[in-house]
Formats: sequence, C-alpha cells, structure tokens
Amino acid sequence: VLQVLKEKISLLPDNHRDALAADIDAIMYSTEGDIRIYYDDDGIKFVSILMRFWYLNGANLPDEVPGETKVFQIVFGDESTKEKRHLLTANYEFQREFTEGAKPDWTITRIEHPRLLE
Repeated sequence: VLQVLKEKISLLPDNHRDALAADIDAIMYSTEGDIRIYYDDDGIKFVSILMRFWYLNGANLPDEVPGETKVFQIVFGDESTKEKRHLLTANYEFQREFTEGAKPDWTITRIEHPRLLE
C-alpha cells in the first residue's frame, strides 16, 4: 500500500501534495467514524478504527477542486494581510491485532483525502 501511495503522490500537482500535509495544530476536529472488532479465518482477533479529520491548510487550491466538491475557505486578518486557508477532510483507517499478547502496533489500512488523491 505504501508503494502505491508513493506512486500516486508523485503524480499529483504540487498544490495537491501541499494540501495533503496537516500540522497537528491545524487539525480542527477529529472523530471516530467506525469501530469494528473481527476475527480472521484463523481466529485471530483484530480491531479497526476509522478516524475522520478536518484540518486547515494553506495550499494554493482552486475554490472548487475537481469532482464538484466545495473547498471551504477561511480568511485570517484584514484585507491587506489576509491569509487564505482551506478546510480539508481526511479519513484514515487503523488496524491492529487485538489478541492477548499481541504487539500494540497500529497499521494504516486505508487513506482517503477526498478529491486530492483520486
């Protein structure tokens, strides 16, 4: 998955690559979207959590990104020093083995940045 993501990112225009980056202080809101516990064919227990993030980003994006999704813009400061930021969304799904004695390591199994990675 990491190799596919690297290839996809390398093909993006610079402004879309810039829009993928989010500083921790720029995350305005986050919430869990879906929490699942399941077992594989061997009876190993897993937990999966989908997290949704809304973050501010100063990338130079058009008012509308392809696919007719509105990008909300927030302007800071007065007219002479205004700084435009976009409110973007990102969805990350994390998974880990949840059987007793398993390492508590989480793996990202899905990454979605609507309209930026499509």
